[in-house]
Formats: sequence, structure tokens, C-alpha cells
Amino acid sequence: MQALGAVLLVLAFAPVYRLMETSGEARYREIAVDVSDAALQYGVWGTVVTLLFAFVLAVLLPTERLRAAAATAASRLVAIPAWAFALTLAFVAAGLSTLVGQYLYQGLLTNVDEMASTVHARYLAQGTLGGPTHGMPEFWLIPNTLVVPDGLVSQYPPTHLFAMAGAELLGIPLLLGPICFGAMVALVALSLPRVLPERPAAARVAVSLLAVCPLLVLLSGGALNHTTTGALLATALYAALRGRDGSAWWAVLSGLAVGLAVADRPLTSLVLGALFTLGTWAPAVLAGARPVRWLATRGLGTVAGGAPIAVLLGWYNQRLFGSPTTLGYSAAFGERHGLGFHQDPWGYPYGWTEALAFTSADLVTVGIQLLETLFPLTALIGVYLMVGRRFPRAIGLLLAWAFLPVLANGYYWFHTARMLYEAAPAWLALSALAAADLSSRAEAASPGSLAARARDACAWALVVAAVGSLGWGTPARWQSFEWTQETLDRIRVPALPAGQSALVFVHASWNERTSSTLQGAGAMRQDTIITALRRNSSCELHLYAEAREELVRFGRSVTLPEVDLEQVPGSHPDIEVPPLWAGSTVRMRRGEPFPDTCRRQLASDRFGTVALAPLVWQGDLPGIEEGRPLFARDLGPERNRALLDLYPERVALAFTPTTVDGPPQLMPYASAMELLWGRSEAPPAPPSGPTSGI
Repeated sequence: MQALGAVLLVLAFAPVYRLMETSGEARYREIAVDVSDAALQYGVWGTVVTLLFAFVLAVLLPTERLRAAAATAASRLVAIPAWAFALTLAFVAAGLSTLVGQYLYQGLLTNVDEMASTVHARYLAQGTLGGPTHGMPEFWLIPNTLVVPDGLVSQYPPTHLFAMAGAELLGIPLLLGPICFGAMVALVALSLPRVLPERPAAARVAVSLLAVCPLLVLLSGGALNHTTTGALLATALYAALRGRDGSAWWAVLSGLAVGLAVADRPLTSLVLGALFTLGTWAPAVLAGARPVRWLATRGLGTVAGGAPIAVLLGWYNQRLFGSPTTLGYSAAFGERHGLGFHQDPWGYPYGWTEALAFTSADLVTVGIQLLETLFPLTALIGVYLMVGRRFPRAIGLLLAWAFLPVLANGYYWFHTARMLYEAAPAWLALSALAAADLSSRAEAASPGSLAARARDACAWALVVAAVGSLGWGTPARWQSFEWTQETLDRIRVPALPAGQSALVFVHASWNERTSSTLQGAGAMRQDTIITALRRNSSCELHLYAEAREELVRFGRSVTLPEVDLEQVPGSHPDIEVPPLWAGSTVRMRRGEPFPDTCRRQLASDRFGTVALAPLVWQGDLPGIEEGRPLFARDLGPERNRALLDLYPERVALAFTPTTVDGPPQLMPYASAMELLWGRSEAPPAPPSGPTSGI
């Protein structure tokens, strides 16, 4: 226990994440280091300030009244009936996350995962597994979507998608996250007192913190699958605890919940699902309080509840992705999206060093972001584990709940603080236990003694942390999620003339146009596209995409230009990225001649670009006519003609910037095509960029 506490304390303050290799245009790794640096600096200085204030207050002010008030509040909290407490906090949690979604996010999605899921869920709500693309998926493909025999789908497992489809049918598509968060809080409120029967006050404080946890409230205001997984795993734990204390039939519900969670977020759900079932029941058998038959009965109930979901998941994977064991992630990105130490989908190595570095980044950021305290909660828990003497019986379950997702995610290449969403209740429960233990130590110490001063300092440190979170940390975090007007201009559906059924071509970047052509018309996997964009000039890859489309879609005999499709880090040294204009990243080889087709592509982006993903989910979709605008990617007037012919009843418009650094404008289609594509010559490259051939 002490060793684990020491490791946690070190990882709370040591920049181990800087072991991460960030060279070679690994932007997502650079972001992880930058975020961790900010969190670490905040945590270090916040800890110093907290301790200084705490020791000064401990000398100047006695804590008798403070501790008496805390004891009174705790006793009143414990006195609230269990269901009233659970439902009240469920409404608080759901209400806060609804406010975030409706007012902070303004009813818009913040993550491309949510956007891709929403597109797919809308098709599921129509009774189809995928959406029609009319043989032209490149007009609608966005990141994390792909085309399968059933049509346009997302890469995600089905549970969250079908839950979103249900919310869509009920007319509350953006309330699924808040509802699931509220359910999770209610179930944890009913479960933690069973986990910590000897520490009821700490259990209720932990659930109260969970309901207002800034990290979870902000995530739950959106449409990520963490919310459904969190609610399902909380259901599994509650049912397992009821099965431990009562009927074995509860195990069936627990197995059903675990099965649905695995069909939502497989890795986290497998480790926590096993913990919440076997980890809840096995200790009674090991202690001799229950026979093995008792455990076997509950195990069979779990299998009976989860087996139908496993069958349905296998059918879903077989139908969409060709094999019962192939998830959409692998279908979209290949085997490098999977678990293990290998190259990630960006072509960068992920091994033991990267796992340690990313795990460090996870713990540094989540220690601050859970409650936005001035000091890391991970440090508080580390100190508790090092000096604590009377741990509750369930400390092992709580530690496993907190750390198993961390360890499991170390074996996976994608990391961010939200990956610990489902483990947050355990981290907060451990924090509540630590705060109670450290602030009440040496209660019999004589006034003025060193032990009494240390106890009082701990109590005041908690007060300073609460004030800092409410007055500074949480407001600053929420403010960081506010949209800028520049962003809103690009992600909100533009105002359309009343009564018009519109087909709106969104002028996306050259890279986005090439990527969608390679994936849609050229049937290329996304992991290959990611590295190809980085290792070739924009013109080389554009010409390759056009030739590949001729070969794959139309079966014409063409010779594919040579391009570098090797999935390795970085790009060739002779490829440069000149500073051209906002929204476009254009790669050029030194001295590379650009033919007219490339010069025209480059020129079309001269005013800037608009991403399709934030808009496409808000409008009509191919096969879904609801009176909204139908957004599609602008691929140039020649290729757009096929879409215009497909939707002759819709008024053609374009959404594009019309001046350098100006906001996008909705304009008549013909005028936009003349403005963007009517000229074949590109503007001169800036002096710092390549000049030959442009």
C-alpha cells in the first residue's frame, strides 16, 4: 500500500510524460505534453499556495468549529434516505450537464467522435444499419466513418449508437449524455454505501462530488459513449452488490449490463465488468463465508445475462465489418488501432516507454481536472496510502476500480483524461476517504502540538482547495470550453431563406477533399491516408487519388503515380509546409512543378476553408429528408455536377469564406464556383515557401 502511494505521489508531480517522443509532426503527442505541462505547473504552484495558506490558517485559527461544522454536515448527509439522496444527486448531475450542453456548448457537438456517432445513429433510428451514399461517399465521409456493404456507418460498437437512435426517436438526441450521467450518479449513490458500510459519510461525500465533478459534467454535456458505458457499469456494480447480499437473479442483470457495456467500450468494460462481478462475490468465498456453489450460481447468471449481447455484437460486427470479432475501429484503421505495443494508426511507435509516458500524462491531468482543485487529487490519495493506518475493508476494490482502467489503457495507443470517465467514482471515493482520514488524524493531540498543527493544516488545506476550485479552477475550465465567434461562424448552420430546401456545398480543405476521395472513391483505409498525407506533397497525393479513383471505381486501366505509402513517422526532408493561409496545410517538394489541376486545387483554398464534420450531422442526410439543408463536401464544379443532378429539387448553395481571414458566407452556388474554381492559376507562394513550379 505504501509503495503504491509513493508511486502515485511521484507520478502526480514528476514530468514522466516528457519521455514521449514528439518529433516528426506527432501533433497529438505534442498536445498531450502541452496539456500535461499546464496541469503540472498548475498543480505544483497550487500545492505550494495551498500548503502555505493552510499552515498559516492552522497557526492563526483553531479548527474546532470547522471540524464540528463538517461533522454536523456529514451526519445530516448520512441521515437523508438512500433513494431521496440518489435521485436528488441524479437530478443535479443531469441538470448541470444539460446546462453545459444547451448553454455552454449551445446545442453543438465538440468532438468528431460525437459527430460520426450522431450521423450513424440517425440512420439506425430510420431502421437501417447504414446510410446510402449513391455511389459517392466522398461527399459525406467524415473522420471515423467508413463505407461498408450496408452503407455509410461509424467505426463505433453498437450500444451507444442504438441508445442515441432511441434518443433521436424520442426527440431528445442531446439529452442522452445528461440522462446517462444522472443514472450513473444515482446508481453509484446506492452502491457506495454497500461498498463502504463502515464509512457512510465518506461514501456520500464522494457521490456528492461525483455529481458536480467538472470533468464528468463537461463530458456528459455532449454525446460521447463514455456516458452510456458509465451508466451500464454502475448498473453492473449495483446489481452485483444486490446479488452479493440477496438473490442470485441479480447476477443476470449484472451480466446484461456488462455485456452491453462491452458492446460500447470493450476494453474498460471487460476489466471493470470482471471486477464488479467476480471482485464483489469472490472475497466472500475466499473468506469462507460463502460456498463455491454460491459463487458458481452467480457466475452462471452473469453469463446468462451477457451471452445474448455477445451474440448480437458478433452479428453486428459480421454484418458490417465482415467478422464477428472485427470491430469497426479495425475495419477503418487496420490492426494498428488495436491493443498492444506496435505502431499506432499515425505510424508512430507505441511501446513501453510511450505507455509509461502517456500513463503519466493521464494521471497528471486527471488529478487536476477531476475537481479542478489547486493540488492534484492523485497526490492526496498517494499521501493517504502512504500514511493511512485504518483502511476500509473495500479499499482493494476501490483501488482496482481506479487503477485497472489506467493499467489497461497503458496497453492501448490512445490516451486522454476522458478515458478514465468510468473510473472517476473510485478516484473520488478514495479522495473522500483520504480527506477524512488526514484531516481527523491525531484527534486526541494536545492543542499546539505538532500533531495537532498538522491535523489542522490538513483541514484548512481542504477548505483552501474547495475555495480554489469554486473560485478559480472550475470557472476557468468551463470558460475554456466557450466557443469563439470565429468558431461559431464555422460550425453553426447558416441562416437559410424561409421555405428553401437547400443543397449546401461546404468548401473543405484540399487535404480533406483528397482524403475523402482516397477513402470513398479509392477504397483506402484511414491509417494509410493519415501517413500518406504527411509523407507526400499535396499535389502528388491528389494526382494519385484521382488515378486510384479511375482504377478502383471505374475499372479503367491507368498507371498509378508513385507515392510514399509507408507507415512510418515523419515526412521526407524535402517536403516543406509553407505558411499559406488559415485552415489549409499544403505540403510541397522543393522545386516541384504543379500542373494546372493542382494549381486550381490550391487556388480554391485561398480565402480559407470550412470543415464538413461539424455541419453534416445537423442537416439532412442522404436518405433522410427532414426539411433541413443537406450539407456535402465541395469537390469542385465538375465532380459536384453528379450531386446536383441527384438533388435537382434542392436549391444549390455554397458555404465558404469569400475574403482572406473572413467568416464563411452562404452564397449562390454558381457565384461560389466562379469565385473559388473559375481561375486556374494559384496565387503566388509566400517568399518563405517553395517557389519553383508554382
